[in-house]
Formats: sequence, structure tokens, C-alpha cells
Amino acid sequence: MIYFHAHQIFSINKLMISAYRILLFSIFISTSLNMHAQQPADILHTAETSFPQEKIYLHTDKPAYNAGETIWFKAYLAADNSQTPLSQTLYAELIDEKSMVLQRKVMPVFLAGAGSDFILPDSLTDSRLFIRAYTAWMLNFDSTLLCIKPLYIVPKKNSAKKTAAASSFSISFFPEGGDLIETIASTVAFKASTKDGTPFHVKGDIVNSKNEKITSFAAVHDGMGSFLLEPAAGETYKAVWKDRNGVKQETALPAVKKEGAAISCIAINNQLDYTLTRSENAGDAFTRFTIVAQCQQRHMYSAQINLSRKKTVTAPIVLDSIPDGVLQITVFNALMVPVAERLVYVNNNNYSFITDLHLVEKNIVKHGRNVLQIDAGGTLLTNLSIAVTDADINPPAKNEENIFSGFLLTSDLKGYVYNPAYYFSSEEDSVKQHLDLVMMTNGWRRFKWEKMMAGEWPLVKYQPEKYLTIEGKVIGLTKTLLYNKEVTGILKTKNNPPMFLNFPLSDKGDFSMNALYFFDTATMYYQLSNDKDKNLTTAASFSFKNSFINAPLLNREWAGNIKLPEMQDSLALAKSSSLAAQQRLQQSSLSKIKTLQEATVIVKRKPTSQKLDEQYTSGFFSGGDGYTFAVEDDALARSSPGILEYLQGRVAGLQINASSGSATWRGSQPSFFVNEINSDVNQLRSINMADVALIKVFRPPFFGAMGGGAGGAIAVYTKKGGGDNSSFKGLPAAKVYGYSAIREFYAPDYSNAADPAEKDYRSTLYWNPHIYFDKNNRRFTIPFFNSDNCKKIRVIIEGVNENGIYTREEKIF
Repeated sequence: MIYFHAHQIFSINKLMISAYRILLFSIFISTSLNMHAQQPADILHTAETSFPQEKIYLHTDKPAYNAGETIWFKAYLAADNSQTPLSQTLYAELIDEKSMVLQRKVMPVFLAGAGSDFILPDSLTDSRLFIRAYTAWMLNFDSTLLCIKPLYIVPKKNSAKKTAAASSFSISFFPEGGDLIETIASTVAFKASTKDGTPFHVKGDIVNSKNEKITSFAAVHDGMGSFLLEPAAGETYKAVWKDRNGVKQETALPAVKKEGAAISCIAINNQLDYTLTRSENAGDAFTRFTIVAQCQQRHMYSAQINLSRKKTVTAPIVLDSIPDGVLQITVFNALMVPVAERLVYVNNNNYSFITDLHLVEKNIVKHGRNVLQIDAGGTLLTNLSIAVTDADINPPAKNEENIFSGFLLTSDLKGYVYNPAYYFSSEEDSVKQHLDLVMMTNGWRRFKWEKMMAGEWPLVKYQPEKYLTIEGKVIGLTKTLLYNKEVTGILKTKNNPPMFLNFPLSDKGDFSMNALYFFDTATMYYQLSNDKDKNLTTAASFSFKNSFINAPLLNREWAGNIKLPEMQDSLALAKSSSLAAQQRLQQSSLSKIKTLQEATVIVKRKPTSQKLDEQYTSGFFSGGDGYTFAVEDDALARSSPGILEYLQGRVAGLQINASSGSATWRGSQPSFFVNEINSDVNQLRSINMADVALIKVFRPPFFGAMGGGAGGAIAVYTKKGGGDNSSFKGLPAAKVYGYSAIREFYAPDYSNAADPAEKDYRSTLYWNPHIYFDKNNRRFTIPFFNSDNCKKIRVIIEGVNENGIYTREEKIF
């Protein structure tokens, strides 16, 4: 037996504790290295390729609405680092302040855009509504990344504006890089705002634990500002300030850390200089660092920095090749743990293109005719939307979002940004400095290093949708009976020719077909192939459904956490409310009229082409910019050997070689459709002219075609055979729901009519979400008529081109 003296036991214990600590530290390093074996560049590559992010911006005709009005909107969809979006189906929901979904629209995406509308009920009493827009792919990620647009609802009765309570004022402090560290001088940014997110001007003092003044601070823009602070060892700090009501407030600054690293950034021309400083007596973990910069999940910059012999270093990042937007700079210590972060906005002016807007004919009198002209430079396919409103009802507000700020700023930042459009209003240095305050007071929300480095990737439940998919299942038949069978479907929509579809069956009875699009409710007639007597069809059970996802659930507090749009100008609200009340009164009076004392009815006979268009076409094929040929009444059609021969020489710009079966328009091949089903030229050549009822030729671009229809489109409609469903008789049928029906904005035409008895109270004079340009069409002309009361017109154009570059122009006439 061995004995130890007390001092020996103490020494042994010290050795054991030291060894234990070394072992623990070694285990920690080993675990950390294993956890972070993947380098940041590899993680970014995985994020960019496997988890690309989609963003949505909503352009509405105006920000405030009365009960009974229509919300017209255009949704623009973009994917990081891609010129085209991933998804081709987009969802939009109208949500009330109780977090209830009131209405839902499902839209196909063409040329990165989708348009629709919500009709507000006359009985609406909510004070605010929201539009939530998303794709199925976006639901795989943080729900806060979905597009949310709050709308102001004009009250029917004026209400006094409440004064904010003292408790609703707050101020937050943000040390540059993330932390205050002993003896390291750092810039501290701050932001003062009310509970609803409205900024207010603030000034005050920073005091230490002894209430000694260290420095003062004052906001320079929208409640934001900054000051320099070098924390002393063991000290605490607080801000002493007064709120907007003059009440004294105190707010503690973040706690001061003994050990760490701080980063500061200064942008000069096209270069960003960052300075990294470590604490005085830093441990081994804070002597070697890795600096990583990423933009839109793409690796932009890396550097290894050794501070074992010095405390600070300054290095440059050249910004020329970095895309416009938010750049995230992260500092990792020796254990590859993120210890500091700085956001910087990069502006190389590559995010926008120019559109030219002119009012070529102005007549701002009652029912006056106005003509707008839009010119787009370049040759790229371009997709625009335009809103023309009464400027007295819809004046520029203090807090606005636009397509630039929506895609490049607020979609990447955590926290509320007040008046984000301001930061894209000018190239002045003051605006850039104010934007840098936004970078320092809002965190990054689309990419969290800690989770990614720990291997916590999002669970992918939904894939990007490629237009509409019809899927289903056959139940009640054995694999033997299902072998080599198909489901033959005839999809019939209202007033449209049928679509003939063949669904291959799996051995389990499943079937599906994607890349379809149709609108509203359709009827699917079906049977199994090679089942002449329908015995197998009758013995089996069939289910059909579309691929649309259900609306994601919301908790009751969801709406309460979203900042409201700032109340509009009181005079504008008063005029809007007054006109809406008169409109409701006029509609109520008209609804009470039962008889007419005298009426003269003049009936104009519709041309055959118009009747056939109404009978056969739907969705994007209805109306449109192009040529319509009513083949049934055309003697030339009866003598033509085929469709291409019939069209040859009849459409300016459309080059057809009937012998080779080729067609080009403006250098691109047109898209071909038979009964609105995507087809090819060979199928067109196989159709007998005696079976053709209608041919429509759409000028390029035709956004109903895949890829935007750069060569236009030729749509052929075959005769319906008597106009009933006689060929479907005896077949079972099921209902299938397509995309939400498209409504066209109604704009009255006063050019050839006397003033109507009804008053025109419109606040939106014109709205068009579908304006398209290609290399040969760079001008768009818009005639519209004034209302009874509009004296100033506000025009806003927004859009995107095929390279994913944005545009916006606003003018008041």
C-alpha cells in the first residue's frame, strides 16, 4: 500500500486537473474540428447549389384601399444567382388582422411575373390587411422569408390619431461586428423607433456604472446614428435619453466581453477596407482567424489572418466583381466558430435598366383622353407592370417599398426597415451613409453559419413547381390488370375545346402529368385505355387532383408582429374615403332601380371571329395582341392543303416555309398549340383544314408559351363537333381545379359616348400587369381616360428583364 502526504495529494490533484483540462480541451478541439470539417467555401457551394433562395416583390396599384375596392397586384419572382426563377407557380393570400386567410390566388409564372387581384367586400371593417406571397419551394425555409405586404384600409369614419404611450418608445444598440470588447474602440450604431416601427429623433448621453458621462449621441437619419466607444475593463454602460413625449428613459448597452475580436469596415470607391482587432490577452482561439464574405449564398472572398504577434490588421476587399446587394462578412476564430459579423451594401449600379415614360397626350379634364408612351432600351425580353392613379388620393408616402429595395435590401435583412425605397433614391454620399446605418442595425436572416456548419440543412419537403400537375390514383385493380394500361383523360373547361391527355400508370396505379396550365374549374372525363366496354373502368375507383399545396398555417399572433404601413396624408385619405362613400351610395341607388321609363337598345352583331374567340379560347389565349382567323367562314381555308400554307404571307413578319414545315418570327420559332395544348409543327401539319374552326397568331413575346414565347405563338382550335359533349357521354367525370381565373382591369372608354349618368369615382385610372417588350418591340402606347375628379396623375412602372435586372420609374403629371 502506498501513502501520500497532503501536499503530495494536492500536487497530484493539480496535475490530474491540468491533465483533465488538457484532455477536455483536446476533445473540444477534436469535436469542433469534426463538426466544422467542412470549409466555409464548401458550405456556401452546398447552399447555393442545393438550397437556392427565391424572393418575391409585390407591385400593387396603390398602398391604401376602401371597402369594396379591388386590390390589383403583380408579383415578381427572382432566385438568387439565377436569371430565371425556379418555380412556375405562385401563391398569394389576402389575410386579415386576425391572421385569417380571406382569399387565395394561384397563378402561373411567366417571364418572372404573375398578376391577379383581390376584391374587398363592402362590409369590410378591418383596419389593416396583408398579402402573403410565396412559392412551394420557399416553404422549405424560414417562414419569415415569405413575402408580406401590409395594406392600409381607409376607415369609413374619421378616427382621432392616438398618441403613443411612453412604453411604446424604444432604442436598440448594435456594436459594429456584434460585441463590445474590453479596451477595443468600436463604433456603436443605434436605432430608435415606436412600437409600430416608426422612427423618431433621439439624443442623449452614454454613462458608465458611476453615472459619469462618456460620450453623447444623436440620431442623424430616421432614428438612427452611431458613436465611438472604447469599453474599460469591468465596466458597464447605459444610455440616458428622452422619448418623443419628453419622458426620461434609460437603456443598458450590451455587456462588455473580456475576450474576442472586433471588425470595422470602411467603403471607399470600389474597395472595402476592413480592420480586424483582437483583445489584449487573447487565448489561442483568438490569434488565428478566417474571414469569409458571401453574397446571396455565393462565396466572394476568403482570407486567413494570423494575429499571434500583433493585435490588429487592415485588409481590402475589391468590390468590382461582387453583385449588387447585401454582403455578409463573417469572422471565424481558430476553432472555426463565428465570432464577429458585419453587413455591407455593395452598389456597383448593375441592378437596374432604364425605361422612358412620357405623357404624349395630356387632357386632365373630366373624362379627358390621355396617352402614355413607354420606351425600353436594349433588345432583351422585358416584363413590366404599370399603375396610373389619382395623385391626390395616392401621393408619395413617407414610408415606401419598391422593386429595388424589395429584392436587394429588405428581403435579406432581419428587422423592420423604415422607408426602404429612400436608399435607392440617390447616389449622394449622405444616402450611402444612411444605408450603412441600416446595415449595422439589422441582422442577416437568410444564412446562419452556426446551423450550416453543424450540418443542419433545411428539410426539403417541396420541390419547385413546373406549372400545374394533375395527379391521381386508380384503386381496386390488380397489378396484372393495370399492366401496360393508361388513363385516357379528356379535360374540358368552360367554353373551351377539350384537352386530350394520356396518363401512364405505375404498377401501383399512380399517374401524373405536369407542365399543364388551365384556369378555373375543369371537368375530367376518363377511362382506362383499351377498355372498350368500360368493364375495368367501372370496377375501379379513380381520384384526380391538382398539385397545388395547401395554405401554410398561421398562428393568431402572426399579423400583430408585422409593422403597419404608415398612415397616408390626411387630405388624401379624406378624398379617398369621400369618393368611396359616394361610389357605394351610387351603386346602392342603381340597385334600387326596377324599371326604365324608356330605353332604346341598339344591338351590334358580333363578328364571327369574336364569337369564336369567346367560344373557344381561355386564359392567356383570350383576346390578345395578334391575328384571329375564323376558318369556318373562309373560302381560302377550304382550298389550302394545310395550316402553314393557309398562314403563309398572311401575317406580317411571320416567315413560313410550308414545304420544310418551318416557321420563324423575329429570329425565333413560334410556339405551337392545338386546343391550347403545347404541340409541335408536325402535329399542326397533320390536322385537316376541314377540322379547324379558329386560328390565332400571337405577336412575340407571347407569355402563355414556355420561356416567354420570343417567337410568338400559333394556336389552332379544332371544331367541337356540334358543340356538346356527345363524345364524352357514358364516361365518368371528376372536377379538377386550375389556376385562379384572370380578371381584366376595366377602364371606361369615353371617346365615342356622351357623358354617362353615373359618376366616375375611380382612384386607379389604369392598371396593366402584362406589358412585354422584345428586341423588335421597344415601345408601348397606353390610352386611358380621366375620372370625374382627378387633377394630378401618378404613374409608376416597375419590372424585370430576362437577365434578372430591375427597373422602376415614377412621374406625376
